[in-house]
Amino acid sequence: MPVTERLRELMKRARREMNGNMTQLLAGSAKKVLLQKVEFEPARRTFSEQLQRLRGKYVRLNSPAKSGDALVGSRDGIPAPQKVLFPVERLSLKWEKVHRIGAGLRNLGNTCFLNSTVQCLTYTPPLANYLLSKEHSSTCDQGSFCMMCIMQNHVAQAFANSGNVIKPVAFVRDLKKIARHMRFGQQEDAHEFLRYTIDAMQKSCLTTTREGFSTYSTLKCEAMEACGESCRSSAPSSHEEDLGQQTWP
Repeated sequence: MPVTERLRELMKRARREMNGNMTQLLAGSAKKVLLQKVEFEPARRTFSEQLQRLRGKYVRLNSPAKSGDALVGSRDGIPAPQKVLFPVERLSLKWEKVHRIGAGLRNLGNTCFLNSTVQCLTYTPPLANYLLSKEHSSTCDQGSFCMMCIMQNHVAQAFANSGNVIKPVAFVRDLKKIARHMRFGQQEDAHEFLRYTIDAMQKSCLTTTREGFSTYSTLKCEAMEACGESCRSSAPSSHEEDLGQQTWP
C-alpha cells in the first residue's frame, strides 16, 4: 500500500479515536508509518562478483609494467612517442591574448549538437591559441577538405564578430566528410561528433607532414596535444597507411 494511502487510513482512524487537532493526528500517523519494519531484498550478486565482472570488461591502461615489458617507463600504458610533431612545451594552457566573448552560432536545423561541440573547441585555450596564430594554414596545401583550416577560419570569424550571431556553414557543408554517417537536419550525438571532429583535425595535421612514421609509433600533433589526446598507430612506415589505420586508445 502506498505511503499516502496508509497515512490517510491511519489519520481517519486516529480522528475517530482522538478528535484532536490536525498536528497531533499527522504526527501520530507519520510515526506509525515510519516505525514500520523495512525488509530488504538481498542482492543477486555479491560485490566481489560485480567487481570481478568489471575487471574482465575493462582493460587498465595504467597497470603496473613488468620488467622487460615494452611499456616500461610509460605512465599510462601507451608507449612514449617516437616522433613528436608538436612538442607539449609549446602549449599554453592560458589565453595568450584577452578576447571578448565571440559570436553565437545560429541553429540551422537540428545542429545544436554541432554548435555546442564547435563552441567548446573554440574556447579551449591551447587549441584556440594555435588556430589564431594561423601556423597551420601557412604550411597546409590540402586544397580541398581540411578540418584544421575549417576550425581556424571559424575561430577567427567567431572572435571577429563578438556580440553577433554567425552560421556554421562550413561544418554543415562538410558534415559527411567529418562523419560520413551523419546527415544534415538529423539530430546527432554531440560527443560522437566531437570524436569525429578531433579525428579529422588530427588527420589534417598529419597530412601536412611529409615524413613517414615507424611501426607502432604514438603520434602527437598540435590538435592532439591541445585536446589532451594521443593517437596510437599500428601502421607500417608509409604515411598514407598511417592515416588509414589509426586507432584511439
